[in-house]
Amino acid sequence: MFGPPPGKKMVIFIDDLNMPKKEVYGAQPPLELLRQWMDHGGWYDRKIKERPFHKIEGVVFISSMGPPGGGRSEITGRLQRHFNILTVTELQEESIHTIFYTILSAFYGNFEGAVKNSVNTLVRATQAVYDSVLNGPLKPTPNKSHYTFNLRDISRIFQGLSNASNKLVTKEVHLVRMWAHENSRVFGDRLIDEKDRRWLDELLMDQAKKDFDLTRKEVYNSERLIFGDFMGGIDTESRVYCQIEDLKKLVKQITDYLEEYNGAAKQPMKLVMFLDACDHVARLTRIIRAPLGNALSLGVGGSGRQSLSRLASFLANYKVCSIEVIKGYSMSNWREDVKKALMQAGLEDKPTSFLFVDTQIINE
Repeated sequence: MFGPPPGKKMVIFIDDLNMPKKEVYGAQPPLELLRQWMDHGGWYDRKIKERPFHKIEGVVFISSMGPPGGGRSEITGRLQRHFNILTVTELQEESIHTIFYTILSAFYGNFEGAVKNSVNTLVRATQAVYDSVLNGPLKPTPNKSHYTFNLRDISRIFQGLSNASNKLVTKEVHLVRMWAHENSRVFGDRLIDEKDRRWLDELLMDQAKKDFDLTRKEVYNSERLIFGDFMGGIDTESRVYCQIEDLKKLVKQITDYLEEYNGAAKQPMKLVMFLDACDHVARLTRIIRAPLGNALSLGVGGSGRQSLSRLASFLANYKVCSIEVIKGYSMSNWREDVKKALMQAGLEDKPTSFLFVDTQIINE
């Protein structure tokens, strides 16, 4: 018999219970193992010849799962009957509005009157865009399995809007440009084809026209909306997050930063900076500098994902940590490397980017 010390209980939490894929006959072997414990209180030890039954006591299982669909399947009634089920309903629109309106109105309290007064409309417009994205054509399919949107995405939009400067955002149109940019980053950067991006762009422009009476020409005052906080230098304490209107100046500035990076780096990067590459650097820098900012760069090999991530980390004033896979690289080496990165970030208080490439995954 096995279990926690007498008088104690052990709680095991299982997240995403309905993620195991169904096999050809519709069974989910990982869940059948759990059900075996719930039905019979233990498992047989197949390593020992006699195959003794190990009884396990004093254990409580708590699980969570999302509604079936998009990679999640339904779990069997035989497993479900062992659980008390709690359903957490989605937040009502009014509650979402109250939460984000409170945060945003506190931040924009010392801005110009026109900006302060448009906060309520801005929150409503964001909710409308979110609802359209959730219920529109951007549904997850096998080749777009990452098209899953939730409340965290709304909070990232408002997190971006909370980087505004009251010296630069003085009119409603400035705020709307920033709002369109943050929506394009949070929702648009996840989209994989031009058709989806066009749909989102039209949705944002329709919303801007409806809520703020602004035309596409007024919102897009340059070829594309790019924001960043690195144009005035990367060492300054007072970095200001603002729109970069002069795109030629942006390319020149990032080329200068690349030269500066290469001057101090052991392995210089020979890159040609053009507008798309600079746009990617600005996006990556935005993510890296945000709290809990983690990025997953998807693209064909050789498209510069790693180089641009290194350059973006340099612009954000972060140290880059990455692993070196050598012959005989094991899990203990991996733990040591992760430990080193965590010590640098936590103990030495050095902002750190941990750069991990798919070719470095030896052990799944």
